Amino acid sequence: MRQVWWSGVAAAAVALVVGFGAVGVVAQDKLAQIQTRRDTMKRQGKDFKAIQDYVKGAGDQAAAEKAIADLESIAPKITSLFPAGTGLDAFPGKTGAKPDIWKEWDKFKAIPPVLAAEEEKLAAAIKGGDKAAIGAQLANAGKNGCGACHTPFREKLS
Repeated sequence: MRQVWWSGVAAAAVALVVGFGAVGVVAQDKLAQIQTRRDTMKRQGKDFKAIQDYVKGAGDQAAAEKAIADLESIAPKITSLFPAGTGLDAFPGKTGAKPDIWKEWDKFKAIPPVLAAEEEKLAAAIKGGDKAAIGAQLANAGKNGCGACHTPFREKLS
């Protein structure tokens, strides 16, 4: 009887350790997802800068075309970068993703298609080479795409 009792205690202890280990793995996985999201957003920022540099005469059209192609590849994937449980409420200081993203998911997921449409127009402007048109469309993409998300759904990290 005593052996059965100790076996039960041992099994419970193992289950507890494995359970806490799984929680740690999930937290690490979510931190990795947050880092991927942040890296992707930084990549978008660099792409927008490359286009802005072209408009200002500090970059070339080929770099701007490469940047817009990268941006267009990212837009359809944006919502997948925001799995549940990766907001600032769960990871303060690690992300600026407000909990409103998941509370207003339909509103949030409607933004990337708008961004994609703005980027499509931007790609056409870049291909055309008219820097004034590119600058205007870059502003539209920033306001109607990036800004439409960042304003209501992002808290800037300090």
